[in-house]
Amino acid sequence: MTDKYDIALVVGTRPNFVKAAPLLNKLEEEDKKVLFIHTGQHFDKNMSNNIFDDLSMRTPDINLNAPPDSESKQFQYIVQELQKIFKNCEIDKVGVFGDVTSTLAASISAKQSDLYLFHVESGLRSNNLSMPEERNRIMVDAISDLLLIPSDDAKENLLKEKVSSDKIHNVGNIMIDTLFKNKSKITNNSENIRNSLNINKPYFVITLHRPSNLNDDTLKDIFEAINNFTQDYQVILPAHPRLKNYIDNKNIELTNIAMIDALSYTDFMSLVYGCDLVLTDSGGIQEETTYLGINCLTLREETERPITVQEGTNKVIGTNKENIINEINNVLGSKISNEAKIKYWDGETADRIFQILFR
Repeated sequence: MTDKYDIALVVGTRPNFVKAAPLLNKLEEEDKKVLFIHTGQHFDKNMSNNIFDDLSMRTPDINLNAPPDSESKQFQYIVQELQKIFKNCEIDKVGVFGDVTSTLAASISAKQSDLYLFHVESGLRSNNLSMPEERNRIMVDAISDLLLIPSDDAKENLLKEKVSSDKIHNVGNIMIDTLFKNKSKITNNSENIRNSLNINKPYFVITLHRPSNLNDDTLKDIFEAINNFTQDYQVILPAHPRLKNYIDNKNIELTNIAMIDALSYTDFMSLVYGCDLVLTDSGGIQEETTYLGINCLTLREETERPITVQEGTNKVIGTNKENIINEINNVLGSKISNEAKIKYWDGETADRIFQILFR
């Protein structure tokens, strides 16, 4: 007998889990039968396994255990394994999140299996096709039946690509649902995380993981720029496995920068909550700092999240050493007075998605 599901949700990385948790919980509160699939794209324990307990979400029904090979091999493996699952189950809809390898692989698998596909966090564009995430976003949006966008600028991007407007719905930012739900836990834990890391003065948080930044010259510029401020500020660097491997393999010495293992979602957000400045090449952290009213400098040449710049909480500054120094000086002391008030960034995105899917 074929198993029947209202929805399959496919996740593969830590940001996927943060986005999926509110929707998974909402669907099951409403008695919808969900097939929850983890591709295994992230295999580091703190980047993946612990997230389920941390976000009060159940563990997946299936873990594909994608091999930690190249992205192309991971992609092929995930597509093949998902097609086997989709063939043997009766599924009404497939939901994917964000822009990672698992997102694209699940989308291709769903459409090759003639299944209805919806994409949460559609329409974001950096206009830089050298980024794998940008290519993933464009391809997933092109084949999705329903595009759930986090802000109005995403709609403009999709309309430029000739996407039918009736497929596009602004539901808000689902990552903010997770932050909204866990905010008291995060704020209450902030002092504990600072004490555990021996933070005893104002501090910066840095995150780096993009391949374009993982080269000797770029890292040298970033770290030397930040070292100009270490007399007055501690600097905490929770290391993505990709960055840690690069630093270890290259024997790079970090002066006055505390590199620590990747943190759980709650611990990381608690660390961010208490800091004076975030420097990052990540996407989601630009949104989280915007919601929390924390200064963020993005170490890239562009962002797919321009609303964070428009709100004044984020600035895209590149990786030039002198520019980083100047921008840090500019932002220090310019404390943001309020958390951002962006349309539908209110903790109710999962509710809106449910209404669209089952109205």
